[in-house]
Amino acid sequence: ELKALASQKGITLPAELSTETKKHIDDLGKKTGKDFDKEYMSMMVDDHDKDVNKFEKASDNVTDADLKSWASKTLPTLKTHQDSAKVIKDALKK
Repeated sequence: ELKALASQKGITLPAELSTETKKHIDDLGKKTGKDFDKEYMSMMVDDHDKDVNKFEKASDNVTDADLKSWASKTLPTLKTHQDSAKVIKDALKK
C-alpha cells in the first residue's frame, strides 16, 4: 500500500537499507541461539518504538490527507506488533 501511495504521490522510496540497518543485520549475523533471540527482539522493540512515534506524529501532523489516513490506519497494527515484541523480549529475560 505504501509503495503504491508513494508512487501515486511522486515520492521515491529508498532502494536499499540504511547503513544503520545494515550494521544491525551484520551484527545479528554474528550471534546465535539465545544471544541472537535477545538482540533481535531488542532491535524489534526499539524499531517499533521509533515507528509508532513517527506514525503518531504523522497521524496528527501530516497535511496530505492520503498519507495521514494511511498512517492512522496502519498505527493500530504497529502498536499491536510493538506490544507483541515487548512481551517476547520480556519472556527472553527469564
